[in-house]
Amino acid sequence: MDSTAERLTKFGLSETEAQTYLAVLESGTATVADVGAATDISTGYVYDLVESLAERGLLVVDDHRTPTQVRAIDPEAAIEAMTEELNDIESDLAERYTDTERDYPAIELVRARQTLYQRLEALIDGAEEEIFMMVPAPVADRLTEPLTRARERGVFIALLLGGDDIEAIEHASDAASVVRTWNYPVESLVVVDNVAAVTSDSSLLRGEHRENDYGLVLEQSPKTGGAIASQWFNFWAAGEEIASVEPPVLPAERLSFRHAVFVVSKYADRDLEVTAHLYPGQDAESITGPVVEVKQGLLEPVSYDFPVQNTLTLAVDGEEVTVGGPGAFVEDYSAKALTVREREN
Repeated sequence: MDSTAERLTKFGLSETEAQTYLAVLESGTATVADVGAATDISTGYVYDLVESLAERGLLVVDDHRTPTQVRAIDPEAAIEAMTEELNDIESDLAERYTDTERDYPAIELVRARQTLYQRLEALIDGAEEEIFMMVPAPVADRLTEPLTRARERGVFIALLLGGDDIEAIEHASDAASVVRTWNYPVESLVVVDNVAAVTSDSSLLRGEHRENDYGLVLEQSPKTGGAIASQWFNFWAAGEEIASVEPPVLPAERLSFRHAVFVVSKYADRDLEVTAHLYPGQDAESITGPVVEVKQGLLEPVSYDFPVQNTLTLAVDGEEVTVGGPGAFVEDYSAKALTVREREN
């Protein structure tokens, strides 16, 4: 089947309708017999087909002439009419649609470069709290626009850029909260809000991929997101910090945990107080106290005991307690958000 005819069948035309329509388009005006001869379809069946196409707004049938003449409508006008009909259908469907949040992991194997970029852009545009990304610098450069939109929404963005493309590094750095570089080639790891992750052969994103290269996109998968984030932090520790933005003005309300660690580290010379808004199932909904110590690896100088560590120690009710973020396993408390403010004298 002709490739154009095959594409038309995806919009509801049968194979014979598509063949008939293309034959009329190519002839401009034709008799039913001419169309039958061009398509090898019986004349009687062609009558039925052209009537069907006329009802779709693709053809005009002039049965006042003998023999009956068939003429194609200008494709631009025909497509415009179809688009209007599709828009009407979309509005009707939107009114009936009930949006439900998926409560199970979605796993997609992507082998096409453009598709993987589309998935990355969609994840970045949907980010609410944080994005951790390790990619070759030109890949981040291509994603600068969605990254910039995310940072303008208040999303914390940490970029580890591989390679030595100075121009791409400088351009991408403008879209991030903190940036490190590594001169070696890197594979691609992306974690968004700790629930969505992408891991890929970087050659796929660079357009240099081999037949078996692929990207793996996982959504609504906190455990996998946490595992990939841990891997990301190990690479992050090997990079060299080249840029970081100024922190938000205090007080900073309900920041994601690692964003708050970044802010506290930026304001290391201030006397700070933090309210940790805790995950359910702990002995309090929130705890508040001055910052005693920070263990972190997001900014220089790092102070962690191991690469994935981001821990705040607070003085609460005369005791020192430690607070970690999602999946905290060495800290006393696990916080979903932090509020950072200067202490009042």
